[in-house]
Amino acid sequence: MKDIIVNELDANITMEDIRDDISLYDDGLGLDSIAVINFIVLIERRFGMNFEETEISSRLFSNINNLSEFVYSKVHAQVDGLVR
Repeated sequence: MKDIIVNELDANITMEDIRDDISLYDDGLGLDSIAVINFIVLIERRFGMNFEETEISSRLFSNINNLSEFVYSKVHAQVDGLVR
């Protein structure tokens, strides 16, 4: 997630700026709604997954930890589905 923010999202943020528990919104990294949408698209491309509309929430994107855990579990579930 951090790599996407720093290297692919045009947000002028460095790795040092990103703590695992920092908010992605105004009170943290300062991502606006357009940046969050772009971030979603980049995550989907990077990890070969899609967010369902019902999955997208302010809590999910509240920090890197929440988002990383969600993406990991979703990708892991897709892989498990392919293996069976």
